[in-house]
Amino acid sequence: MRNEAGFALIEMLVAMVLLGLVGLTLARFQTFQLAGTANIALAAAARLEADNRAVDILMAQAAPRAIESGTSANAGVDWHWTATPGPSPDQALMPDMVTVEVAVSATPGGPPLARRLLLRPRENARDPNLAGAGPGRAQP
Repeated sequence: MRNEAGFALIEMLVAMVLLGLVGLTLARFQTFQLAGTANIALAAAARLEADNRAVDILMAQAAPRAIESGTSANAGVDWHWTATPGPSPDQALMPDMVTVEVAVSATPGGPPLARRLLLRPRENARDPNLAGAGPGRAQP
């Protein structure tokens, strides 16, 4: 019986093939992980844009009466948004309220990356005595 020390050539080749497969699998996983991270960042920026559109709609004197759409730049992306008015959830209890759905996408007509559903009055009642008043500001 011979005393064998070390690995045979075939054993080394099998080990190298296995290590190569593991390396390729890890590289592919890393690619998927980076793509997922980019999608999460894009969705977070889309939510910020949807929030901005929602604040604009809530602060407007009147709710939109027809579908409105537009583009705006935020976080280095040209966002495409749509505001779609709808009826009140309960006409009997809230006859002066309407819903407005805001959808934001990264491409025109593309799938929405963020949505917001708002409930607001058809018309905002403005008190002329409160013009310019806000947090930390004295009222006249």
